[in-house]
Amino acid sequence: MVTASNLKMRLLNEPLVFTDFSLVGSFFKHPRFYIQGIPLFVRFLSIFVFIILIFLIILASSLDLRGRLVGMLGAIASGGLLWRLLERDSDTEARQPALWADIYNNGLLPTLLLYVVRCRKLSPLPVKEAVPKRPGAPESVIIIQCESFADPADLRKEWASLPALLQYKKEAVQWGRFLPSGLGAYTMRSEYGVLCGDDDEALSYRLFDPFLTADQSPSHALPKRLSRFYEKALFLHPYDLRFYGRNRLLPLWGFTDIIGRERFSEGERVGPYISDRALTAELLRYLQQNNHFLAYCVTIENHGPWKKGRLGQPSGADAWHKHVQNGDAMLRELVEGIKESGRDVMLVFFGDHRPALEPLPAVEGLERSTHYVILRPNAAEVTEIAGNPVDVTPAGLHKSILKHIGG
Repeated sequence: MVTASNLKMRLLNEPLVFTDFSLVGSFFKHPRFYIQGIPLFVRFLSIFVFIILIFLIILASSLDLRGRLVGMLGAIASGGLLWRLLERDSDTEARQPALWADIYNNGLLPTLLLYVVRCRKLSPLPVKEAVPKRPGAPESVIIIQCESFADPADLRKEWASLPALLQYKKEAVQWGRFLPSGLGAYTMRSEYGVLCGDDDEALSYRLFDPFLTADQSPSHALPKRLSRFYEKALFLHPYDLRFYGRNRLLPLWGFTDIIGRERFSEGERVGPYISDRALTAELLRYLQQNNHFLAYCVTIENHGPWKKGRLGQPSGADAWHKHVQNGDAMLRELVEGIKESGRDVMLVFFGDHRPALEPLPAVEGLERSTHYVILRPNAAEVTEIAGNPVDVTPAGLHKSILKHIGG
Protein backbone atom coordinates (compact mmCIF):
# COMPACT_ATOMS: atom_id res chain seq x y z
CA MET A 1 0.00 0.00 0.00
CA VAL A 2 2.90 2.35 0.71
CA THR A 3 4.28 1.64 -2.78
CA ALA A 4 0.87 2.34 -4.30
CA SER A 5 0.57 5.55 -2.28
CA ASN A 6 4.01 6.72 -3.40
CA LEU A 7 3.20 5.98 -7.04
CA LYS A 8 -0.07 7.89 -6.72
CA MET A 9 1.77 10.81 -5.11
CA ARG A 10 4.13 10.87 -8.09
CA LEU A 11 1.25 10.77 -10.58
CA LEU A 12 -1.51 12.81 -8.91
CA ASN A 13 0.15 14.66 -6.00
CA GLU A 14 -2.09 12.96 -3.46
CA PRO A 15 -1.52 10.02 -1.08
CA LEU A 16 -3.65 6.89 -1.18
CA VAL A 17 -7.12 7.45 0.30
CA PHE A 18 -9.69 4.93 1.47
CA THR A 19 -12.06 5.59 -1.46
CA ASP A 20 -9.36 4.47 -3.91
CA PHE A 21 -10.13 0.87 -2.95
CA SER A 22 -13.57 1.26 -4.54
CA LEU A 23 -11.78 1.60 -7.91
CA VAL A 24 -10.29 -1.92 -7.82
CA GLY A 25 -13.11 -3.19 -10.03
CA SER A 26 -12.58 -0.31 -12.46
CA PHE A 27 -8.88 -1.21 -12.62
CA PHE A 28 -9.77 -4.56 -14.18
CA LYS A 29 -12.59 -3.19 -16.39
CA HIS A 30 -10.64 -0.16 -17.66
CA PRO A 31 -6.96 -1.07 -17.14
CA ARG A 32 -5.52 1.48 -19.56
CA PHE A 33 -6.73 4.28 -17.28
CA TYR A 34 -4.38 3.03 -14.57
CA ILE A 35 -1.72 0.61 -15.81
CA GLN A 36 0.33 3.27 -17.62
CA GLY A 37 0.88 5.01 -14.30
CA ILE A 38 2.78 2.01 -12.94
CA PRO A 39 6.41 1.80 -14.07
CA LEU A 40 7.26 -1.40 -15.96
CA PHE A 41 9.81 -2.60 -13.38
CA VAL A 42 7.23 -2.18 -10.58
CA ARG A 43 4.73 -4.33 -12.52
CA PHE A 44 7.24 -7.16 -12.85
CA LEU A 45 8.46 -6.73 -9.28
CA SER A 46 4.88 -6.93 -7.97
CA ILE A 47 4.30 -10.24 -9.74
CA PHE A 48 7.60 -11.62 -8.44
CA VAL A 49 6.91 -10.50 -4.85
CA PHE A 50 3.39 -11.97 -5.00
CA ILE A 51 4.76 -15.36 -6.05
CA ILE A 52 7.42 -15.26 -3.32
CA LEU A 53 4.76 -14.27 -0.76
CA ILE A 54 2.57 -17.26 -1.67
CA PHE A 55 5.61 -19.55 -1.42
CA LEU A 56 6.53 -18.21 2.03
CA ILE A 57 2.95 -18.59 3.29
CA ILE A 58 2.93 -22.23 2.18
CA LEU A 59 6.40 -22.79 3.65
CA ALA A 60 5.41 -21.30 7.02
CA SER A 61 2.05 -23.07 7.23
CA SER A 62 1.38 -25.70 9.85
CA LEU A 63 -1.49 -28.00 10.77
CA ASP A 64 -0.77 -27.51 14.47
CA LEU A 65 -4.10 -26.46 16.03
CA ARG A 66 -2.39 -24.74 18.97
CA GLY A 67 -0.76 -22.21 16.67
CA ARG A 68 -4.06 -21.58 14.92
CA LEU A 69 -5.85 -21.09 18.24
CA VAL A 70 -3.23 -18.61 19.48
CA GLY A 71 -3.46 -16.73 16.17
CA MET A 72 -7.27 -16.59 16.35
CA LEU A 73 -7.24 -15.30 19.93
CA GLY A 74 -4.59 -12.72 19.03
CA ALA A 75 -6.66 -11.58 16.04
CA ILE A 76 -9.81 -11.20 18.16
CA ALA A 77 -7.98 -9.28 20.90
CA SER A 78 -6.07 -6.97 18.58
CA GLY A 79 -9.11 -6.46 16.33
CA GLY A 80 -11.27 -5.46 19.30
CA LEU A 81 -8.62 -3.09 20.60
CA LEU A 82 -8.14 -1.56 17.15
CA TRP A 83 -11.90 -0.98 16.82
CA ARG A 84 -11.99 0.70 20.23
CA LEU A 85 -9.13 3.01 19.25
CA LEU A 86 -10.82 3.91 15.95
CA GLU A 87 -14.13 4.68 17.67
CA ARG A 88 -12.40 6.81 20.29
CA ASP A 89 -10.68 8.93 17.63
CA SER A 90 -13.61 9.34 15.26
CA ASP A 91 -15.51 12.40 16.44
CA THR A 92 -16.55 13.70 13.01
CA GLU A 93 -18.21 16.81 14.41
CA ALA A 94 -14.89 18.19 15.64
CA ARG A 95 -12.78 17.17 12.63
CA GLN A 96 -12.39 17.86 8.94
CA PRO A 97 -10.09 15.86 6.67
CA ALA A 98 -6.48 17.04 6.65
CA LEU A 99 -5.01 14.31 4.48
CA TRP A 100 -1.42 15.44 4.22
CA ALA A 101 -1.09 16.29 7.91
CA ASP A 102 -2.81 13.07 9.01
CA ILE A 103 -0.57 10.91 6.80
CA TYR A 104 2.47 12.72 8.19
CA ASN A 105 1.40 12.47 11.84
CA ASN A 106 -0.33 9.08 11.92
CA GLY A 107 1.02 7.12 8.96
CA LEU A 108 -0.81 5.62 6.00
CA LEU A 109 -2.67 2.66 7.51
CA PRO A 110 -4.11 4.46 10.57
CA THR A 111 -5.27 7.33 8.32
CA LEU A 112 -7.01 4.93 5.92
CA LEU A 113 -8.80 3.17 8.78
CA LEU A 114 -9.75 6.36 10.63
CA TYR A 115 -11.17 7.97 7.49
CA VAL A 116 -13.34 4.93 6.77
CA VAL A 117 -14.85 5.00 10.28
CA ARG A 118 -15.33 8.77 10.26
CA CYS A 119 -16.98 8.71 6.84
CA ARG A 120 -19.44 6.02 7.95
CA LYS A 121 -20.44 8.11 10.98
CA LEU A 122 -21.32 11.26 9.02
CA SER A 123 -24.89 12.53 9.15
CA PRO A 124 -26.86 12.61 5.87
CA LEU A 125 -26.77 15.83 3.88
CA PRO A 126 -29.95 17.94 4.20
CA VAL A 127 -32.61 17.94 1.47
CA LYS A 128 -32.55 20.92 -0.93
CA GLU A 129 -35.65 22.45 -2.49
CA ALA A 130 -36.22 23.18 -6.16
CA VAL A 131 -35.40 26.77 -7.19
CA PRO A 132 -38.53 28.93 -7.67
CA LYS A 133 -39.09 29.90 -11.29
CA ARG A 134 -38.53 33.51 -12.34
CA PRO A 135 -38.67 35.45 -15.61
CA GLY A 136 -35.49 36.21 -17.53
CA ALA A 137 -33.94 32.75 -17.19
CA PRO A 138 -32.26 31.30 -20.29
CA GLU A 139 -34.41 29.02 -22.43
CA SER A 140 -31.91 26.17 -22.11
CA VAL A 141 -28.59 25.51 -20.39
CA ILE A 142 -25.62 23.52 -21.69
CA ILE A 143 -22.79 22.63 -19.30
CA ILE A 144 -19.58 21.16 -20.74
CA GLN A 145 -17.11 19.41 -18.46
CA CYS A 146 -14.09 19.22 -20.74
CA GLU A 147 -11.63 16.45 -19.91
CA SER A 148 -8.16 17.67 -18.84
CA PHE A 149 -8.90 21.12 -20.31
CA ALA A 150 -6.41 23.75 -19.23
CA ASP A 151 -4.68 26.70 -20.86
CA PRO A 152 -1.38 25.38 -22.30
CA ALA A 153 0.28 28.70 -21.46
CA ASP A 154 -0.29 27.91 -17.77
CA LEU A 155 1.67 24.68 -18.09
CA ARG A 156 4.62 25.50 -20.35
CA LYS A 157 6.16 28.78 -21.46
CA GLU A 158 6.60 27.66 -25.05
CA TRP A 159 2.87 26.99 -25.50
CA ALA A 160 0.43 29.75 -26.48
CA SER A 161 -2.97 30.38 -24.90
CA LEU A 162 -6.08 28.91 -26.51
CA PRO A 163 -7.66 31.42 -28.94
CA ALA A 164 -11.34 30.58 -28.39
CA LEU A 165 -10.93 30.61 -24.62
CA LEU A 166 -9.25 34.01 -24.80
CA GLN A 167 -11.98 35.40 -27.06
CA TYR A 168 -14.93 34.18 -25.04
CA LYS A 169 -13.55 35.41 -21.75
CA LYS A 170 -14.16 38.87 -23.24
CA GLU A 171 -17.78 37.97 -24.07
CA ALA A 172 -18.61 36.00 -20.90
CA VAL A 173 -21.15 36.99 -18.26
CA GLN A 174 -18.77 35.31 -15.81
CA TRP A 175 -15.32 33.75 -16.15
CA GLY A 176 -12.24 32.97 -14.13
CA ARG A 177 -10.22 30.15 -12.64
CA PHE A 178 -11.86 26.84 -11.80
CA LEU A 179 -10.37 25.36 -8.61
CA PRO A 180 -10.73 21.55 -8.44
CA SER A 181 -9.31 19.44 -5.63
CA GLY A 182 -7.81 16.88 -8.01
CA LEU A 183 -4.78 17.07 -10.26
CA GLY A 184 -4.47 14.69 -13.21
CA ALA A 185 -7.56 12.66 -12.21
CA TYR A 186 -10.66 12.56 -10.01
CA THR A 187 -13.09 13.76 -12.65
CA MET A 188 -15.95 12.74 -10.38
CA ARG A 189 -15.02 15.31 -7.71
CA SER A 190 -15.42 18.21 -10.14
CA GLU A 191 -18.48 16.59 -11.71
CA TYR A 192 -20.23 16.10 -8.39
CA GLY A 193 -19.34 19.60 -7.18
CA VAL A 194 -20.77 21.31 -10.27
CA LEU A 195 -23.84 19.06 -10.43
CA CYS A 196 -24.70 18.98 -6.72
CA GLY A 197 -23.08 22.09 -5.21
CA ASP A 198 -21.77 20.58 -1.97
CA ASP A 199 -18.45 22.09 -0.93
CA ASP A 200 -15.62 20.18 0.77
CA GLU A 201 -16.70 21.27 4.24
CA ALA A 202 -20.22 19.94 3.75
CA LEU A 203 -18.97 16.69 2.23
CA SER A 204 -16.32 16.21 4.93
CA TYR A 205 -14.83 12.70 4.56
CA ARG A 206 -17.13 12.04 1.58
CA LEU A 207 -15.14 14.53 -0.50
CA PHE A 208 -12.57 12.01 -1.74
CA ASP A 209 -15.21 10.24 -3.87
CA PRO A 210 -18.62 11.88 -3.44
CA PHE A 211 -20.16 9.54 -6.02
CA LEU A 212 -20.04 6.71 -3.46
CA THR A 213 -22.67 8.42 -1.30
CA ALA A 214 -24.41 10.56 -3.95
CA ASP A 215 -27.54 8.41 -3.91
CA GLN A 216 -28.25 9.71 -0.40
CA SER A 217 -28.84 13.29 -1.59
CA PRO A 218 -30.46 13.29 -5.08
CA SER A 219 -32.29 16.56 -4.33
CA HIS A 220 -28.95 18.42 -4.60
CA ALA A 221 -28.49 17.74 -8.33
CA LEU A 222 -29.09 20.50 -10.89
CA PRO A 223 -31.86 18.65 -12.79
CA LYS A 224 -33.83 18.34 -9.53
CA ARG A 225 -33.16 21.90 -8.38
CA LEU A 226 -34.03 23.36 -11.80
CA SER A 227 -36.98 21.10 -12.57
CA ARG A 228 -39.35 24.10 -12.61
CA PHE A 229 -37.29 25.73 -15.35
CA TYR A 230 -36.44 22.82 -17.66
CA GLU A 231 -38.69 19.95 -18.69
CA LYS A 232 -35.85 17.77 -19.95
CA ALA A 233 -32.40 17.01 -18.62
CA LEU A 234 -29.75 15.41 -20.83
CA PHE A 235 -26.57 13.70 -19.65
CA LEU A 236 -24.12 13.05 -22.49
CA HIS A 237 -20.84 11.19 -22.05
CA PRO A 238 -19.31 9.07 -24.85
CA TYR A 239 -17.96 6.38 -22.55
CA ASP A 240 -19.17 3.50 -20.40
CA LEU A 241 -21.77 4.99 -18.03
CA ARG A 242 -21.19 2.22 -15.49
CA PHE A 243 -17.96 4.04 -14.59
CA TYR A 244 -18.44 5.67 -11.13
CA GLY A 245 -21.95 4.15 -11.14
CA ARG A 246 -23.32 6.92 -13.35
CA ASN A 247 -25.88 4.54 -14.89
CA ARG A 248 -27.42 4.15 -11.42
CA LEU A 249 -27.09 7.75 -10.23
CA LEU A 250 -28.20 9.73 -13.28
CA PRO A 251 -31.92 8.77 -13.12
CA LEU A 252 -31.89 9.52 -9.37
CA TRP A 253 -30.49 12.97 -10.13
CA GLY A 254 -33.38 13.70 -12.50
CA PHE A 255 -31.79 13.17 -15.93
CA THR A 256 -34.50 12.21 -18.41
CA ASP A 257 -32.28 11.62 -21.47
CA ILE A 258 -29.02 9.70 -21.05
CA ILE A 259 -26.58 9.16 -23.92
CA GLY A 260 -23.44 7.07 -23.54
CA ARG A 261 -20.82 5.32 -25.65
CA GLU A 262 -23.36 3.26 -27.59
CA ARG A 263 -24.52 6.31 -29.60
CA PHE A 264 -21.09 6.75 -31.23
CA SER A 265 -19.17 4.73 -33.81
CA GLU A 266 -15.54 3.62 -33.89
CA GLY A 267 -14.92 6.06 -36.74
CA GLU A 268 -15.62 8.98 -34.42
CA ARG A 269 -12.52 8.38 -32.33
CA VAL A 270 -9.60 10.79 -32.24
CA GLY A 271 -6.86 8.87 -30.48
CA PRO A 272 -8.15 6.22 -28.06
CA TYR A 273 -11.48 7.92 -27.32
CA ILE A 274 -14.55 9.50 -28.95
CA SER A 275 -13.71 12.97 -30.25
CA ASP A 276 -14.90 16.31 -28.94
CA ARG A 277 -16.15 17.08 -32.45
CA ALA A 278 -18.45 14.02 -32.43
CA LEU A 279 -19.82 14.99 -29.02
CA THR A 280 -20.41 18.55 -30.25
CA ALA A 281 -22.33 17.29 -33.28
CA GLU A 282 -24.54 15.08 -31.08
CA LEU A 283 -25.21 17.95 -28.69
CA LEU A 284 -26.09 20.42 -31.45
CA ARG A 285 -28.52 17.85 -32.91
CA TYR A 286 -30.18 17.66 -29.52
CA LEU A 287 -30.36 21.47 -29.42
CA GLN A 288 -32.13 21.53 -32.78
CA GLN A 289 -34.69 18.93 -31.71
CA ASN A 290 -35.50 20.04 -28.14
CA ASN A 291 -36.57 23.14 -26.21
CA HIS A 292 -36.33 24.05 -22.53
CA PHE A 293 -33.68 21.59 -21.45
CA LEU A 294 -30.66 21.33 -19.20
CA ALA A 295 -27.70 19.41 -20.67
CA TYR A 296 -24.62 18.21 -18.82
CA CYS A 297 -21.88 16.84 -21.09
CA VAL A 298 -18.63 15.15 -20.08
CA THR A 299 -16.00 14.88 -22.82
CA ILE A 300 -13.50 12.01 -23.08
CA GLU A 301 -11.15 12.77 -26.02
CA ASN A 302 -8.31 14.19 -23.93
CA HIS A 303 -8.34 11.50 -21.25
CA GLY A 304 -4.98 10.05 -20.29
CA PRO A 305 -2.72 8.25 -20.30
CA TRP A 306 -0.80 10.35 -22.78
CA LYS A 307 2.23 8.68 -24.27
CA LYS A 308 4.64 8.99 -27.15
CA GLY A 309 3.08 8.24 -30.52
CA ARG A 310 -0.48 9.21 -29.62
CA LEU A 311 -1.82 11.27 -32.54
CA GLY A 312 1.64 10.83 -34.06
CA GLN A 313 3.17 13.17 -31.49
CA PRO A 314 6.75 12.87 -30.21
CA SER A 315 5.67 12.87 -26.54
CA GLY A 316 2.67 12.43 -24.30
CA ALA A 317 2.69 16.14 -23.46
CA ASP A 318 2.50 17.04 -27.17
CA ALA A 319 -0.42 14.62 -27.58
CA TRP A 320 -2.28 16.36 -24.74
CA HIS A 321 -1.50 19.73 -26.34
CA LYS A 322 -2.99 18.56 -29.64
CA HIS A 323 -6.14 17.28 -27.94
CA VAL A 324 -6.66 20.43 -25.86
CA GLN A 325 -6.72 22.48 -29.07
CA ASN A 326 -9.60 20.27 -30.20
CA GLY A 327 -11.33 21.09 -26.92
CA ASP A 328 -10.88 24.79 -27.65
CA ALA A 329 -12.32 24.24 -31.15
CA MET A 330 -15.28 22.54 -29.48
CA LEU A 331 -15.92 25.66 -27.41
CA ARG A 332 -15.91 27.81 -30.55
CA GLU A 333 -18.17 25.42 -32.47
CA LEU A 334 -20.69 25.31 -29.64
CA VAL A 335 -20.86 29.09 -29.34
CA GLU A 336 -21.29 29.44 -33.10
CA GLY A 337 -23.98 26.75 -33.10
CA ILE A 338 -25.86 28.49 -30.31
CA LYS A 339 -25.64 31.83 -32.12
CA GLU A 340 -26.98 30.26 -35.33
CA SER A 341 -29.93 28.76 -33.44
CA GLY A 342 -31.02 32.24 -32.37
CA ARG A 343 -32.16 30.84 -29.03
CA ASP A 344 -31.25 32.09 -25.58
CA VAL A 345 -29.00 29.24 -24.46
CA MET A 346 -26.57 29.65 -21.60
CA LEU A 347 -23.28 27.81 -22.13
CA VAL A 348 -21.03 26.85 -19.20
CA PHE A 349 -17.63 25.45 -20.22
CA PHE A 350 -14.89 24.34 -17.80
CA GLY A 351 -11.92 22.03 -17.46
CA ASP A 352 -12.38 19.31 -14.84
CA HIS A 353 -8.70 19.18 -13.82
CA ARG A 354 -5.20 19.81 -15.09
CA PRO A 355 -3.32 16.98 -16.80
CA ALA A 356 -0.40 15.29 -15.03
CA LEU A 357 2.17 15.34 -17.83
CA GLU A 358 5.26 14.56 -15.77
CA PRO A 359 6.21 13.14 -12.35
CA LEU A 360 5.02 15.44 -9.57
CA PRO A 361 6.88 16.37 -6.38
CA ALA A 362 5.51 15.18 -3.05
CA VAL A 363 4.65 18.73 -1.99
CA GLU A 364 1.25 19.88 -0.80
CA GLY A 365 -0.39 22.82 -2.53
CA LEU A 366 0.64 22.44 -6.19
CA GLU A 367 -1.26 24.70 -8.60
CA ARG A 368 -4.40 22.90 -9.83
CA SER A 369 -6.56 25.56 -11.45
CA THR A 370 -8.14 25.33 -14.89
CA HIS A 371 -10.51 27.85 -16.55
CA TYR A 372 -14.25 28.33 -17.03
CA VAL A 373 -16.57 30.68 -18.94
CA ILE A 374 -20.33 31.30 -18.70
CA LEU A 375 -21.84 32.74 -21.90
CA ARG A 376 -25.30 33.83 -23.10
CA PRO A 377 -24.65 34.65 -26.77
CA ASN A 378 -28.30 35.32 -27.70
CA ALA A 379 -29.69 36.89 -24.53
CA ALA A 380 -32.75 39.00 -25.39
CA GLU A 381 -31.70 41.70 -22.98
CA VAL A 382 -28.25 43.23 -22.93
CA THR A 383 -26.31 41.16 -20.45
CA GLU A 384 -23.51 42.77 -18.52
CA ILE A 385 -20.15 41.40 -19.61
CA ALA A 386 -17.91 40.38 -16.73
CA GLY A 387 -14.72 42.42 -16.79
CA ASN A 388 -12.95 40.86 -13.83
CA PRO A 389 -12.39 37.16 -13.22
CA VAL A 390 -14.24 35.32 -10.48
CA ASP A 391 -12.46 32.24 -9.14
CA VAL A 392 -14.78 29.36 -8.18
CA THR A 393 -14.58 25.88 -6.74
CA PRO A 394 -16.79 23.21 -8.34
CA ALA A 395 -19.47 23.95 -5.74
CA GLY A 396 -18.98 27.65 -6.43
CA LEU A 397 -19.64 27.11 -10.14
CA HIS A 398 -22.86 25.28 -9.23
CA LYS A 399 -23.96 28.32 -7.23
CA SER A 400 -22.99 30.64 -10.11
CA ILE A 401 -25.14 28.60 -12.50
CA LEU A 402 -28.12 28.87 -10.15
CA LYS A 403 -27.52 32.61 -9.79
CA HIS A 404 -27.56 33.21 -13.55
CA ILE A 405 -30.71 31.10 -13.96
CA GLY A 406 -32.78 31.60 -10.83
CA GLY A 407 -31.43 34.76 -9.26
